Amino acid sequence: MVTKMTNKELLQVISILMQYPSQENVQFIKNDLKEMMNESTFHEINQEVAEKLQDFIAFVDSKSIDDLQDQYVRTFDFNEKTNLYLTYSKLKEEKERGGRLVQLKQTYIKAGFVMDTEEMPDYFPLFVEFLTIAKEEVAMPLITQFEETIMNLKEELQALESPYTQLIEAYLSLTQNGLILFDREVE
Repeated sequence: MVTKMTNKELLQVISILMQYPSQENVQFIKNDLKEMMNESTFHEINQEVAEKLQDFIAFVDSKSIDDLQDQYVRTFDFNEKTNLYLTYSKLKEEKERGGRLVQLKQTYIKAGFVMDTEEMPDYFPLFVEFLTIAKEEVAMPLITQFEETIMNLKEELQALESPYTQLIEAYLSLTQNGLILFDREVE
């Protein structure tokens, strides 16, 4: 059965793919997600995003879990320029960052988003997951607020020739101008 995947569902896929490649996540990607992507018509919505997601899933499919985990840690945990915490690049460990994190968490709670993780609210995969439930008037200011940081992350990942660049580019394609994110027609 072919199903139509919405842009918010594509963001959910990006959120999953950007998370640490645990045994459970990798099995889900290699089996369930790969099958779901093959059975959906998401490529009719956005060919560019479809190709990037399929390429990344093929990358995951071609690697061992140890290789995936090693690359993830080297890319995001040991490189200050490519960490996945959206407030860190500008504020580092300054006091102001704590206030921003509290504000972001309060925004999530007010919107009805349940954070079932110990990650900080500015963790990119968590932020993307939030966007899948957020109303446009809540999501757009946050997308704008973090756009420069995410663009910088993309550039740093490109410099490393990281396959994760494709996921950031897919995210940017879905969120630029807010038109596609909210499944409106682009004129």
